[in-house]
Amino acid sequence: MKIGIDARVISKYPGLGRACLNLLRELPKTSTSHEFVIYTYPNQLFPDKDDLHFLRNTAHFRLVQLNFPVLSLRTLIWFGKIIERERFDLFHSPFQVTTIFPPCPLVVTVHDMMDLAYPDAFSHHPFPIRQGLEMYFKFAVPKSILQSKKIIVPSHSVKEDILKYFSIPDDKIKVILEGVDPVFGLVSDGETILHIRKKYSLPEKYIFYLGSIKPYKNLNGILEAYSKLLKLDARNREYKMVIAGLKHFNYLDLNKISLRLGIADQLVNIGYIPDEEFLVVYSSSTLFIFPSLYEGFGLPPLEAMACGTPVISSNTSSLLEVVGDAGILVNPRDTDQLAIEMHHLIINNNVREELIKKGLERVKRFTWERAAQETLHVYENVARSCDTKRS
Repeated sequence: MKIGIDARVISKYPGLGRACLNLLRELPKTSTSHEFVIYTYPNQLFPDKDDLHFLRNTAHFRLVQLNFPVLSLRTLIWFGKIIERERFDLFHSPFQVTTIFPPCPLVVTVHDMMDLAYPDAFSHHPFPIRQGLEMYFKFAVPKSILQSKKIIVPSHSVKEDILKYFSIPDDKIKVILEGVDPVFGLVSDGETILHIRKKYSLPEKYIFYLGSIKPYKNLNGILEAYSKLLKLDARNREYKMVIAGLKHFNYLDLNKISLRLGIADQLVNIGYIPDEEFLVVYSSSTLFIFPSLYEGFGLPPLEAMACGTPVISSNTSSLLEVVGDAGILVNPRDTDQLAIEMHHLIINNNVREELIKKGLERVKRFTWERAAQETLHVYENVARSCDTKRS
């Protein structure tokens, strides 16, 4: 079977790109009998980075670099012609937007229904870009969903969202849970810990947040809850607030909020850091908070658990099924509750240790090896079904 995969999402979107990258790391170990053609695009965040170097000398895998990004009119209109030349048995788009003229059976991964479930998803963009993205997703995402033979989603929450907005059969959607990158785990190398802590000027004690700085990530709520935490007990000022993630259009607003709340001196923004250094930042933190308003999956809480860090997370969308009873779940809009739970974890070592144990056990359920096997089964079942219909 000849399979095409659009991996251009790796070039621009850290979260979705990481999921695609990890899938492609595992597929060569899972499949040795199929031929794969992987479409790429230069990394827009780090131009010198060769994300898929591990596939360049891998049998049955061929890389084809395109000169247009995944989010473009050329993808919608012309990409189908490029796909047609290869005569694929099946094409997989790990991003919910692809060509509107697929020449072969299509499998689409829908990571979330952000544009419908969270209407303010693009509010942080300037008006022309916001309007363009809203129109693009309102047209292109439904088109991908309706014309695909199978839809892969990372959680039951996303499946429920799709069924809520689209009249499609339940069995058209396959839930395949994402995995935790093996790079994340317990750290015992004292020199490495010391080096990373010094490199990013990490405080001795801190609360950690990792994620993009966008409205639905609820950074406003995090900072407000943190300011209330400091008022609960003066000793809580020993714990700084460390934020890591890519800066977005509203980055300056974050600084303004911290100044207004009187916590600017407590805030440490370390920006983007490589995956291999995240594990030290995770494991050195007292606790990890992730009170996002909406997620399709939510990898950071699992990464924190894998590094032995207790987690406080939202009780909304997919995070209920991702975190389960291995973390403390809160209403993300209730900053009083979030402050109280942070304080509770800071002063209660027994609860912290219990959550660490539960977290380390829970992450074992989420592996990319399993995800790749289940994805390959989807490919084979779709191709078999289409062959049966043609015959």
